[in-house]
Order: sequence, then structure tokens, then C-alpha cells
Amino acid sequence: MNRSLCNSESKLTSYLGIGNAEVSDNLLVLLKSTCGSYQSSVKKFIELLKYIRNNNIHTKSFNELVALHELVAPHDCAVVSMLSIHFNLAIGTIANLGSQTPYVEALYQKLCSGRAIGVYLATELAHGNDLISIETQANYLPEKGVFMLNSPSQNAYKFMPNTTPCELPKIAVILAQLNVSGKKYGIFPFILPLSVNGKLTLGVKITPLGDKPGFYLDNAITSFDNVEIPFEGLLAGNMITLTRDGKISLHTKKLRERFSLITNRVHSGKLCMAMSSVTAAKSALHITNAYGNKRQTFGYSGAMPIINYFHLKEGIAWDTLSTITHALYLRELTRKVSIILSESVKNFKFSDELLIEITTTKSLCTWRTQEILINCRERCGAQGLFTINKISNYLISNFGAITSEGDNFVLSLKAGGTIILNKMKKIHKKTSFQYDLFPILNDYMNFLYKKINRLIVNNNKKINLDTLNKHSENFLELSQTYAILSVVTTIIDAYHNDDDVNMIIEGYLLDWIHRTMSNLLRSEVINLQESQKIDERRIEYIRKHADRINDYIASFGVDKIGIETPISSNDYISWYANNHHQLKNN
Repeated sequence: MNRSLCNSESKLTSYLGIGNAEVSDNLLVLLKSTCGSYQSSVKKFIELLKYIRNNNIHTKSFNELVALHELVAPHDCAVVSMLSIHFNLAIGTIANLGSQTPYVEALYQKLCSGRAIGVYLATELAHGNDLISIETQANYLPEKGVFMLNSPSQNAYKFMPNTTPCELPKIAVILAQLNVSGKKYGIFPFILPLSVNGKLTLGVKITPLGDKPGFYLDNAITSFDNVEIPFEGLLAGNMITLTRDGKISLHTKKLRERFSLITNRVHSGKLCMAMSSVTAAKSALHITNAYGNKRQTFGYSGAMPIINYFHLKEGIAWDTLSTITHALYLRELTRKVSIILSESVKNFKFSDELLIEITTTKSLCTWRTQEILINCRERCGAQGLFTINKISNYLISNFGAITSEGDNFVLSLKAGGTIILNKMKKIHKKTSFQYDLFPILNDYMNFLYKKINRLIVNNNKKINLDTLNKHSENFLELSQTYAILSVVTTIIDAYHNDDDVNMIIEGYLLDWIHRTMSNLLRSEVINLQESQKIDERRIEYIRKHADRINDYIASFGVDKIGIETPISSNDYISWYANNHHQLKNN
């Protein structure tokens, strides 16, 4: 799906398109179909699985999978969520930890061929961000050679996977506490078909939760009452060896190491969420920019498009600049993760440094996209509220991205703590003149790093809940600044000979320094005179480059992937009028 992303001599425009520039008419028709209920969203996803199977679209490469997310995201947020759960969480976990037994292989092939839908049952009514504490129990019974799966209380009900029955069977990867001979071994994934021949597996109870407005996913509450999982259903990789008579050998000794191996596809899912989020921003900016150039207002010189107001034009430019930067960075980070995953198919675990980069990236991109989407909605006036103009749906979808695969706020606090404990300081870079801004944020990062270190030294070098609560602003700032520096350093390395990219990075740094200005002054990283010069430079920069930046919106290729809204049509007045005429006749 993706083009080569590493040719630094190419023009910036060649890096910005959504998914694959070549999209078949049949796929466009499928993606553009609208859904008004979770039943219609599921049917659309099933048709997408058929299309993927019939057209031999490669999804085992993580790079290709993310590109598929990117292609679907602007059209349907619920379908892209199903896509991520099916391919990344369910299939990805089985590929990483499943043994090649006939039982596992049969279910795995059903999922890979699109003849079943993969679902991932992790979070529970009482356990979200604390997955390691889930209460679902899987007790091994050697006399029967099965695991007995139970939800011991309401706290353990799986909330809220997309398990509602549909025309295709659903195969679940279920996280549960493994117990053997009365001893607890922590959580492990198990694979189980939730239904057989159209009937729910004995002991499985599923209660649909109904629709969320604008986000039609078939969420449900799922519980288990003495559900039997075959011996082969444990997905343990090389972490343990369990014999049929109940003897167990533990190869990965530490509980948290096993937890990291088990949940690695949750972390790659953060990249899927980030890319889907940034792609929604691309589409919303395309729609808003088109509206701004067509919508007329009355100015001092007569009728003119509202984009002529600097506040609107420059606001779109700042948002576009962030979106371009995050899109470039996500392509590079996705490529890096894809290479690592392809080299280590079995028992893969992310390094702490890469995990922090992914975690902080997801928070940075989805939070910034949320701001962009709110801005776009307001710039489009009342028309921006209509579902048919998509921006409101993008907002709802991004709410989901912010809390999916881990809540941004909690992840960012934990990431800040890990940066300190692992001594993950950024490297000073020698950069060209326009990156004289880089040392400012680098110095701020070092300031935060030293400040928090002093705090934890006074607390016996421990970071506990009390420390995080008292100094949450510092931990969050550290996490976000780390992410921004990761973005900039990655893009400098990948695109250092591209003048257009250099211009974009200069603006990106100016924007984040402006956003962080009060903290920079309080921390004495810069003084008042320096801050005034930066603000003047920022104003001069956007006045000079706003039109050029907004021209890049055309390179997103939103129209090529079939995004059509009344507000962004060539003549939106005619669109509404024609639609009114058709409805009247009907």
C-alpha cells in the first residue's frame, strides 16, 4: 500500500498522500457507503474483508496494515477500529504467541482469510488501564486437558469489545489470569471461537451495548461461565511450557516481562490509532480549506472568500503544518516498527526506548488532532456540525483514539516516569541555522529531567502515585517535550536535504515554542527579550509561508480517495439545492 518513504531527494508532496494513490473504483464504492447503525458498519467491514481476500491485499506487513488504516480512516471510524482489532490485536497476537497446532492454525487461517472476525477481550468493567490486574480466570484442569474460563464477578465482565454476533463467526483473543495446580502465573491470552455453527459457545454470554452517536461499533459486555478452552488454546509463546498433566516450566521469570510480551500488539495499535487520527486531520483540513476558499463574506473591498482573513488562513496553516509534520514522522516510525516486527515474528517485545517513543507519539498526535478538528468545526460554521460534512464524526472518532490502546493522560504520566527511571535523555544535535530553535526545547527537556530527578531523589529515588499526582504537570511536559524532540530529530535525519521539509520543521518548532512559552520563561530557559524575538519571528514566518503551507493540502490526495462532502464541493450551494430537489421528488 505504501510508497517508498526514505528518498530525501523527493519533493515533500510525494510523502503526503493518504494510503495508496491508486484505489480501485470498487473499493471506493465500498468505503464511501454510509452506515447508520452498528449492524451496517459490521456488514461494511465484512465486505472489506472480502475485498482484501479477493484482491490479495497484503496485511501481514505492519507498514501495509497501517497504510490500510490510513485509507479507511477518513471514510468510516468504526470500520477502521474493527480493522485494527482484527488484524493488529487478534491476528497479530496469535502470530506472535500462538503455537502451530491444528486448533490454533485452523482459527488463525479463518481470521487471515476474512472468514471470521477477530476480536480482542482485554479490558473489564473494573479494569481498563490496569490490565495486569484483570479478574477473568483460566484454570487448567489436567484431568480434562482444558482451561475453564470464568468471570468470577461483575468486575470481570469484558467491557466493551465488539463481540455482538453477526453473519460471520467471531474468534476471540481473551486475556485471563492463568492458574495451574492452584498457582497463579499472571495474565495470558487464550484463543476461543465465541460461536460455533451460528450458536454461542456454551457458557459465553454477550449483551450488546447499543450505538454510540457517530461511531457505530458493535460493542458489548461479554462474560464467561465455565467455558472450556482446549489445551492448545493457550497463547504463551516461549514464556512457559505446560504439559497436559499440568506440569509447568516458567522460562520468562518476571511477571512484567511476560506482560510486555503479551501486550506488544496493544503498543503497535497505538501507531494505528495515531495514523488514523492524523489522517482524519488531513481530511478535515481539506474540507475546511475548500470551504474557506468558496464561502463568501463581505469585506471592506466587497465580496470575498473568508480565507482572505489572516486569522482563518494562518490558523489553517498552523494546523496543516502540524499535520504534515506528524504524518512524515509517523511514516518513519511505522517503517521502523514494521522492519522490527518482520524480523522478529515470534515472542517479540518492544524495547523501552521504542515503547516510550510510540506511547508519547500517540498522545502528541491524537491530542493535537483533537485541537485541529475543533478548529475546523468552528471555521466551517454551522455546516461543520452536519454528519454529511464528516468533521463531527472525525471528532467522535478521535475521542476514541485518545483513549484507545491506553488513555493518553495515564500513558503520558507513566511515560514521563519511565524516561526518568531509564535515563532517556535526548542527544544534542548539530543542526542548520533554522534549527537554532531546537536547543530551546532540548534545554527545556533537560531542565524538566533535572527537576524531576531532584524530586525523586528526595523521595528515595522512587516514582509512586503520590509523586505523579504532586508533579503531574512536570511529568506530562517531559513526556510531550520528549515526543516533540523525537519528531524533529527523526525528520531531520530522514529528510535533511529537503528544503520544503526544513521550512516545515522551522514552523513546527516555532509553534511548539510559542505553546510552551510561559513554561520556558518560568524555567528561565529563555528570557523575556528572547521570547519577544521568537514571537516576532513566528508572525513573520506564518505571514510569509501560510499560502505555501496551505497549498500542501492538495497533496493529501483526499479527493483521490473519494472524500466528498457538500461543504467541500466545487459548488456546495448547487449540491444542497440538487439534494433538496431530489428529496422533494421522492
